[in-house]
Amino acid sequence: MTAPEKPAKKRARRESRIEAIQAAAEAVFLERGYEATSLDAVARRANASKATIYAHFGSKLGLFEAIIQNVIAQVQVPLQAPGSVPAAEALARFGAGFITFMTSPGPLAFYRLLVTKGTDMPELAQLWFTNGPRRIIGIVGAYLEDRTRAGELDVPEPELAAELFLMSLRGTIHLQALTGLLKPPFDELIAAKVRAAVTMFLRAYGKPPARSPRP
Repeated sequence: MTAPEKPAKKRARRESRIEAIQAAAEAVFLERGYEATSLDAVARRANASKATIYAHFGSKLGLFEAIIQNVIAQVQVPLQAPGSVPAAEALARFGAGFITFMTSPGPLAFYRLLVTKGTDMPELAQLWFTNGPRRIIGIVGAYLEDRTRAGELDVPEPELAAELFLMSLRGTIHLQALTGLLKPPFDELIAAKVRAAVTMFLRAYGKPPARSPRP
């Protein structure tokens, strides 16, 4: 009699299957576009059944949402531990990770896909905006609010400040990379952009050091 599969092993196998489906779906979406992608094609690429895809993701839109959430999670990590490092360092780390991510081939390809199909498929555009820009602004805004409560920053409108910071990071690097006017590597440009954006941000929202009392 075969021994029942241990829960940990079963969970690992399930997670591996989900990752394989997402990787296959991402490749097919980028190759064919959203409309031309079928779950049959994803199933073939992932060596999985359509029933398995429906069981995990519910629909093609649900699968696309999961991919977006997975991609966006890659830029959330540097701001998940407020107070562990000074705000200047945390913002610089996040900024470098954010713009490096935004100018990497996969995200650029997804951005082009969404720009071309967003007007025809508003639910797709809303899905991207909610799980992408809106979520990242919220994460950065929450960090700024935390650092304001801690007395390290002075940010009266955290989400607005987060939006301005993110836009200053993207600048023209993202637009030029998106249109092919700028070719990698972008390391030096990104480093200079991050330094300028963080310096400008801290001049606007940094807490001035407390003055020593006069003798």
